[in-house]
Amino acid sequence: MLASLAWIACGGPVGPLSGGALAGDVKPSPERWDFVAEIAQVQLETNPAEPHSVNTWIGVVEDTAYIPSSMIRGPKAPGERGWVRNVGEDDRVRVRVGDAIYELRALRVADASAEYLAAHAALVKKYELDADALDPDRAIWIYRLQVR
Repeated sequence: MLASLAWIACGGPVGPLSGGALAGDVKPSPERWDFVAEIAQVQLETNPAEPHSVNTWIGVVEDTAYIPSSMIRGPKAPGERGWVRNVGEDDRVRVRVGDAIYELRALRVADASAEYLAAHAALVKKYELDADALDPDRAIWIYRLQVR
């Protein structure tokens, strides 16, 4: 019962449970994302036709924000995640930081590219992961957030 009330009140995911459309104030997309440096989680909404939202990590390299598919938990194949499949079909997303919602596109970064490696390193550092201890069988897709 309490989880249902929390889900309705926040208009999005609650803990590991996915949610629907995010509630909040739509703001212009930021030019710089350094303000999320100390924020552990943001909410990502995919599938504009039938919104699906999740809690996720966010990393920043220079002025660009990146979201990983999953670095430590859940399915090892990114395509097994609903939000990843949604982004593959329609890259329009909304990201909620606090009460602000930003309407963006999530574009997959090419694996092993310089951009991918920089984003991966930034996420490993921010979340204090041991890069050598990451599961080598886990595929990690990284998405660049950019203005629509």
